[in-house]
Amino acid sequence: MHSQRPTTHDSLDWAVNETAEPEPDPLWAAVESATLRRLDTLYAEAVALATDCMDALLQAREAHPYHARGSVGVRVRRSPSPRSAPGVFLIEWFRVRGQQRTDYIARGSGHRYSRRTFGRLEPWEWALIETYEPRFAEIRLLLHQIGLLRRQARHLTALLERRERPDSGLAFEIQD
Repeated sequence: MHSQRPTTHDSLDWAVNETAEPEPDPLWAAVESATLRRLDTLYAEAVALATDCMDALLQAREAHPYHARGSVGVRVRRSPSPRSAPGVFLIEWFRVRGQQRTDYIARGSGHRYSRRTFGRLEPWEWALIETYEPRFAEIRLLLHQIGLLRRQARHLTALLERRERPDSGLAFEIQD
């Protein structure tokens, strides 16, 4: 009787784990790591800025009579969408509509809220918004650019992976 010799088809001999995820591309991993660090820094900056803004708004409200108290606020929150990339957050203005109810103020196009998007405001509210909104807009622009960088890194990684597979049929066309 012959003993059975292991073959190359026996995955136990080769310690192959067929359910393991493929190793992440070093380029993608580097971009993702760098962007996550930057997003954490930007998030902390945005939260601190929003806290300062809300403190200033609440302090100003108390200094005005009831009919001129205003109703605008700002919040920073992680993106609620399950499709959002890790680390993504939103900086948004809102209007208070009663106890524990707020309405989001739509920004419109661009990274900055315009005066018109807020509707009716008390003059002191607009003065505070003008102080903080340029800094929020700068953070929103950075968030946008980070998103573009992540998408481009994903696209580049996918192209490089397809190029390395001989059966991919990927051919780059050189354009003049």
